[in-house]
Amino acid sequence: MTEAQHIFKKIELVGDRVLRLAAVDLCNEILDNRYKAAEIIDFLGSNRVFGLIARMKKLEAHKDDPETKGRSRTLANAYEYSIGKLYYEDKVKALTTAKEDLAHFYENQEQYFVKNT
Repeated sequence: MTEAQHIFKKIELVGDRVLRLAAVDLCNEILDNRYKAAEIIDFLGSNRVFGLIARMKKLEAHKDDPETKGRSRTLANAYEYSIGKLYYEDKVKALTTAKEDLAHFYENQEQYFVKNT
């Protein structure tokens, strides 16, 4: 792994953790049923959801991503990287942005899952 790839993975991992924290925070605000929260947190913190959000934000795969497992995964990594990079610049803004993105996804899932016919 090159140095650039190593740095990418480090920032992407931070972004992943910020997004998962944002999912927990969001569920604490919107759900009364704590039994359902774990399931929703797992869903909102999934690579599938991150990939869908990346598509809606029109992100492209990052040039330093060593991942080779499909477009959805590389888009999810690019989104995690963008949140991780924002975290290093402004922690509060990163968490706020992540939470807003996940809330938008949660409230508008039908827009994300529309199939092309």
